[in-house]
Amino acid sequence: MRKPVPHRDAPTATLADTAATLGRGPRGVTARRRTRPLAALTVLAAAALASACSSDPGTSTDAAQDPGAGDTASVDSGPVSATDDTGAAIELAQPATRVACLTMICVDALTEVGLTPVAYRDALAFDERYAGPDADMREITGGFGEENVEDIALATPDLVIGLAGAQDGLREAVEQIAPLMLVEPRSWQDSVEVLRTVGELTGTSQAADAAAEEFTARVEEAAAEPSDLTTLSIFGEPGSLGVDTVATPVGSLLDEISDYPWPAGDDPFATVAVEQIAAEDPDVVFAQTFSAGDDTEPLADRLAADPLWRRLSAAQSDRVVEVDAPVWATGRGTVSLGIVLDQALAELES
Repeated sequence: MRKPVPHRDAPTATLADTAATLGRGPRGVTARRRTRPLAALTVLAAAALASACSSDPGTSTDAAQDPGAGDTASVDSGPVSATDDTGAAIELAQPATRVACLTMICVDALTEVGLTPVAYRDALAFDERYAGPDADMREITGGFGEENVEDIALATPDLVIGLAGAQDGLREAVEQIAPLMLVEPRSWQDSVEVLRTVGELTGTSQAADAAAEEFTARVEEAAAEPSDLTTLSIFGEPGSLGVDTVATPVGSLLDEISDYPWPAGDDPFATVAVEQIAAEDPDVVFAQTFSAGDDTEPLADRLAADPLWRRLSAAQSDRVVEVDAPVWATGRGTVSLGIVLDQALAELES
């Protein structure tokens, strides 16, 4: 799957640095795992679970009364199972009500089915379009792919969802606490399937299927009359630019509604030079700026210093559009892609 997880305050540097921060990188590259002894983690997880489960005899543990479980209109019961994008089997005796999210597509999917994560990694989770600013969630600290497993254990999840190709190295430690499902969407259709799978594993298939069908219908409606404008979604730095190819959720979505001539090759997040972009001469460019602060110069402005860039059709017509980088880069789910779709269509129709 795709773009990994940019923090709002992540400093911008080279494309390699950005890729590491966002989780973008060649498929199959796994992060180093924290070396905390598994025995200690087991003790910690058991203690945290015992603490979470200890309550008065009359206290209900239903999802409806669990502040980490969110609110749903209909929750199934009984054993549930799925296979994640690494081929690992996920089997639960009951649908998960406490889900820890190592990636934003997890938060995105839970939002669609009315659940709140018990733990989050990305600050974007508190955005009002996702869990919201008042959500009661534990922060998972640590570097991307090297998350602090103690934070996960203290959240006492019954399911953890992360990103394949980036958080694989955490599996042995995390599964001392709860099953780990790793996802890797390479298209908007994959993102829809992730939503459906999360629905199955949380007993909210009805809500997940409804959201999946609604989003699919939106894409199909837009794709019925695609724009003939050539578009491009980029990130990174001048001299080290990355592209959302058609083998990413964002790229595949733009390919449905416009001319999007950016094939994947060996890497869904291809590195390109301005000369390669000029050869396609896009009419509209969606630029993702990852910044260390509010005063960071937008990527579009930095690119404007390049004489070749200034000759692009998009630059000459002032259609290099700064977008909400965290949403475009790390959301990956149907909530996020709905935002991408709205912004892209608004620009293509203007």
